[in-house]
Amino acid sequence: MMSQESLNMKKKDLISLVFFGRLEERKGLCTFISAVKLLPVEWQKKIHIIFMGKVVPLYSAELKHLNSEQYIQQELDDHINYEIISNFYSQQAIEYIRELNHAIVCLTSPQENFPNTALEMGQLPVSLVVSDTGGFRETLQLVQRTEGLYWFKPKDADSLTEKIEEALTDYPQTPKVADKNTLENINQQLLQEKIAYIEKAFEGFNAPQKPKNKVTLGIICQNQGKYLVDCLSSIETQTYDNLEVIVIDDNSQNSESKDLFFHAQSLFPNFKFISLEKTKGIGAINNHLLEISEGDFFLSFNPQVILFPQTIEKFIETAVNANAVIVTSAQKETGAVDRIVSYSGGTLPTMMKGNAYGGECCLFSRQLLKKFPYTEDKDIDSQNWEIITAAVVTGENIVYYPYPLYEYFVTAEYPLNQEMSAKAKYSLRQFLAKIPPEKWNKRQIYMLMTAVQQLQDLPSQMNNLRWQLQKTTEQLHKCENHVYQLENNSAEENTMIQVSYFDEVQYGEIKNEMRQMENQLREANERIAAMESSKFWSLRQKWFKVKKTFGLSAEE
Repeated sequence: MMSQESLNMKKKDLISLVFFGRLEERKGLCTFISAVKLLPVEWQKKIHIIFMGKVVPLYSAELKHLNSEQYIQQELDDHINYEIISNFYSQQAIEYIRELNHAIVCLTSPQENFPNTALEMGQLPVSLVVSDTGGFRETLQLVQRTEGLYWFKPKDADSLTEKIEEALTDYPQTPKVADKNTLENINQQLLQEKIAYIEKAFEGFNAPQKPKNKVTLGIICQNQGKYLVDCLSSIETQTYDNLEVIVIDDNSQNSESKDLFFHAQSLFPNFKFISLEKTKGIGAINNHLLEISEGDFFLSFNPQVILFPQTIEKFIETAVNANAVIVTSAQKETGAVDRIVSYSGGTLPTMMKGNAYGGECCLFSRQLLKKFPYTEDKDIDSQNWEIITAAVVTGENIVYYPYPLYEYFVTAEYPLNQEMSAKAKYSLRQFLAKIPPEKWNKRQIYMLMTAVQQLQDLPSQMNNLRWQLQKTTEQLHKCENHVYQLENNSAEENTMIQVSYFDEVQYGEIKNEMRQMENQLREANERIAAMESSKFWSLRQKWFKVKKTFGLSAEE
């Protein structure tokens, strides 16, 4: 890229081509970059690109290690004059473009509803190269803009290149825009419509009624008596008062824990206490609690959970007003660790990987628990996760608070398992298998099929990646040798004489190509390593060995 001083000197002689909008893929940044690189060299030498928008991290798989500024540098350095202006407010950006010499502004977003960019740029006498979407057309029609418009096919770099060339060929232009009074009337009308829309949205709005539903809290204690008093104290301070609290000791073997359980019984006379003589496990106890309780909603947890004063109130209000069958939140862990853990759910393939703390504290509706009763297996403690996953599979309404509404006290004695055991994963599959196929959400079926297809495609992906890795490595070595020769030739001829202009340009292009190759090599190695370290790949190799031992076909 040229120095800033040289760039400023040439600006007046170059045509200003402006990318207007947030610098991200969603706004058509990659399409714009590709289109600019497709321009004939003679046009590339005549333009000065201005990226007018906020620099943000990129999110696509191949670019997620870059932000938009780094991506632009990678693609355009040593090729085209450009600058990035990311610190302007909207009005500053508009005034800057207004003062440019017949700027050509590109609005490249592939999908818009009512874009402010078109509303703002459509009122300026500048040429507009615009993505042909309904949102852009309607907005420009609204401000009575008909001249100096070049429509290209959304997401099509070739189409965008063609329209940029047309705009450059027609340069300079001063398109006719609506007069000042008309634009002021349009803007005033839009403002009035916006206010009317907001007022209409609030018409007849009534604050949600405070729910009166009974909530059953089940506290299951097994050798955790030393945490019980603090846990029950947090329940006693709840701002929601229609609670039914049942505390069960699941045959604790620790004498101290038993003593503290009976001590808690005397401290909290309004709570119901049950002491079991035989261990039943979390699932069986929860099912029993549902039989003997009266609450419309049910929430069970162990004594290591400390509720915030408004936890139940927020949970029940959300469940009733949002018609949700599950309400949970992020989990604040204290004690042996100090962190906030977020819910990792979403799609079925993700949830099948394991319970990443899917909710030590979840409010369930009684109706949901009738459909999906707890698994009665003493060896697992992932029952909540099974029910959450079943709700996701069947498309039930789940509300999740991204901030913590309770604390979980983690100790070395009672740590939280970061991964589900093989038995817990098997139990989850069995739990989901009981759901009739017609009850499954279509999107979750699609996501599951996609995951299976990705596993089936792994072998061919591995082969392609290895081939790309080999070719890229060979190209990288060639580039390195070429650069070495250029540098040595320059030193041998005359250390005081600079490399020729041609070699300098070639050197810059090769170095840029090498950077791209190094990124490709790094990404390919990372993907191969991730695939080869997966459990699926390990099992696949073992399966082939078994087939080879028994003389079976090696076909997939």
